Parts: sequence; structure tokens; C-alpha cells
Amino acid sequence: MWFTLLAVMAGTSLLIVALTVASEAAAAAGTDAGRMAFSFVTFLVLVALLLGIATVFISIREQLGQLSFLHTYLLTVVVGLSFVVVAAPAMLWAILSTAVSSEVWLPVLGTTVLEVGVIALLVALAHWALKSGSVATVTAFTLIAGITLGPILVVATATFAPPITQTTQTYYINWEDGNEPLDPETGYPLNPTCAKAPSTSTALLTDYTGVSAIIATSPLALVSASITPAIGDYVMPGYEDQGFEPQPPMPAIAVPLDLFSSVDVASRSLQIPVSSEPIIDDECAKLAEYGTPYPNNGQADPRDIIAETQSGFVAGAIGQGAFLVVATLILAMIRVRTRKF
Repeated sequence: MWFTLLAVMAGTSLLIVALTVASEAAAAAGTDAGRMAFSFVTFLVLVALLLGIATVFISIREQLGQLSFLHTYLLTVVVGLSFVVVAAPAMLWAILSTAVSSEVWLPVLGTTVLEVGVIALLVALAHWALKSGSVATVTAFTLIAGITLGPILVVATATFAPPITQTTQTYYINWEDGNEPLDPETGYPLNPTCAKAPSTSTALLTDYTGVSAIIATSPLALVSASITPAIGDYVMPGYEDQGFEPQPPMPAIAVPLDLFSSVDVASRSLQIPVSSEPIIDDECAKLAEYGTPYPNNGQADPRDIIAETQSGFVAGAIGQGAFLVVATLILAMIRVRTRKF
């Protein structure tokens, strides 16, 4: 089973890089195909670690029986590192394809190896503490689910708190009769006017600031937080077809360049408190400043989120350390009780 999983891992990682590097979307202006492919392969490795170490160790225990903690831990680390090693050619291909900076791949690779040690430790503790191999396997997967999905469940508890009412006052552009002269560069009126009275809307939102720090405890979030998110300006090509008047190019959209940045920006967004003060949305002012009343396609600019928040790497590392301490204490007590009685 082990070698089969490694072969699948190696082939899949190479296929991912090939498809990503050859993709027209990944090669568009404002994107980085190599960095994107590297993030895809790294996330594949992390998933393999989360599922593969405990799975492979089932057969190892069946053949060798219950081993000492040191031997168990060393074997689980070897199993985890083997997934990293077989994915190394695909990672190298991705890095060389667009000359991905060492400031990106080195911290990511280092944190990934660190996660090998963390996941291997959880599996080793379960098999060291419990006599039954099947119970140890279930416990190992439970611990892995706890450190991976547990932070998400903790964040979800914030939804039980009373929501905050957020009010938005929007001043829409006036379209008088549809015959206003249009700006050929924007497709909007040359001299726009906005309604004097705003249109008011309300929304009930959850404030996640009280539990935002825990999310980086998840291995996927911690690896993503090990580097600074990268944001690019993606310009969607304008629609052109025979018989139709060419449309003006769409304004650039700020987008994360890879999965690391996407996950980290999403995690950081939890740190931003929900404002109870009214939000003013003036379409005329936005049109004058950005060339469109809907900058960044109406979504929050990832650069603003990064500027207003901080990396969750330290909090995530502390959270993982605390999780390991609690797991070690509980399993150590179980081992003492089962050996005693």
C-alpha cells in the first residue's frame, strides 16, 4: 500500500504541475503559474500527510506489532517524509518554471516538514498508548481531524453569538434615459450624477475576531501563513466577436496568486471586526477614483485585508503546540492506566 500511494502521489503531483504551467489562465498577465503550481502540489502533500501516515502505519503495526514510542515515531516520520520526497520533482519543476523566490518555497517547505513531525507525533502517540491497533488507528485519525477541522469548528461557534447589524448607504449613479454620452474607456456616463438620497440596506453579520487566532492551528492554514500573501492584478479580457462593438477592457481585479495567499487572506479576514457604523458607498466617487463603481468586482481588496491584519503563523504554532501537549497528557494517562490495570 505504501509504495502504491507514493506512486500515485508522484504521478499526480507531476500532472498537476504540467496542467497548471500549460494553462492559459495561469499564464495570463498578473498571475504566476509556477507559484500557483507549487502551492497546488504542497497542498496535495499536506492532504497526503493527513491521510497517508496513519493509513500506512496500519500495515506496519500489523507486521511488527506494537513498538516503543521512539521506534513508532521514527517510522511515522519516515512515512511522512517519503510523501515529500516523491513530490520533490514536481515542486522543483514548479519552482524553476517561473523562478519562484526562495522567500516563498523555503519557508513553505520548512513548515511542511514541521507538519510531518506534528502529524507523525499524533499517530505515534496513539499507537504507543493503546494496545489495540484498530483503536489506535481510530484515535490517530480523530487527533488528526481535531487539529485540522477542530479550528474550523471553533470559529463556527462564533455564529451562535448575537449578530451585528451592518448598514450600507449606497448612492447609485443616475441613468436618466439611457441616451447619456458614455466614456469609451469605462462604458459609464461621461458626467455621472448620483442620487441625492441614499438607498439603505442592512445585513446581519457575525464578528469572528474573538476566535480568529485559532484558525491558523490547522496545518493547511499554518503553512499558508508561513509566507506573505502575494496579490496580483488580473485583467479579464474584453468581449470581442464579429458583429459586436468591442467592449472597453475590464478593470484589473486584485487576486491572490496561489492557494497559500487565498487561504491566508481568508484566514486574515476573520480578524477584521464588523463595523456597526453605517458604510457609505458612493458610486460616482468610485467611478472617478477607480474607473468603475465596482472596484475589484465589488469584493474587498485583498491588499486592504493584508494591511489591516497580521500573520497568524505565531498563533497557529502556539495552538499546535498546545494541542500536542494536551494530546500527549491524555494519551500518557491512558497508557499508564492500561498498563497498571
